[in-house]
Amino acid sequence: MLKQSLFIVLGSSILSFGCFNFNYQNNITEGGVLGLILIFKNVFDISPSLTSIILDFSLFLIGSKFFGKIFLFKCILSTTAFSITYNIWENIGYLIPNLSNSMFLASILSGIFVGIGVGIVVSNGGASGGDDVIAIIGHKFTKLDVSKIYLITDGIVLTLSLVYLNFNQIIFSIIAVFISGNIIGVFHKTFKKSV
Repeated sequence: MLKQSLFIVLGSSILSFGCFNFNYQNNITEGGVLGLILIFKNVFDISPSLTSIILDFSLFLIGSKFFGKIFLFKCILSTTAFSITYNIWENIGYLIPNLSNSMFLASILSGIFVGIGVGIVVSNGGASGGDDVIAIIGHKFTKLDVSKIYLITDGIVLTLSLVYLNFNQIIFSIIAVFISGNIIGVFHKTFKKSV
């Protein structure tokens, strides 16, 4: 349990590093719950601090019904570690140069960091966000690969994101989501421990 918890903190730190230095800095969006939160903010002006708590923790509670209280603990640990380390990266500032002139590279690096970070969290029995819960439960009941479920849910959210993003931003976000979804799937197949 201690080893898994340490890996969850590590994965959340890698995820927050990638989100801050690649996604946020270069306007690359995400699918899943994070993408829904951004839609609510940009279309309805509802604060992400409210929607993230409602969406993520509702899905974490649903996940705990299937996977138990330890799963819920790991989800809370992951979310807390993400928030703390994201705040640290914000205070330090960007450690990677802005890649807005090379968006293809930015989207690849975003996908790699998000994929590795979430992959470590999920393979140690936790979830870094509500969409991880959807992917894990979907895998349990449909036997679809976790990566395919991520791609389906992310694709739906990215399509909805066209209401406030331009087509080019969506294309680079799709590249990032495709890479991260596949990396997460590899981690889940290879290293899964609890879920």
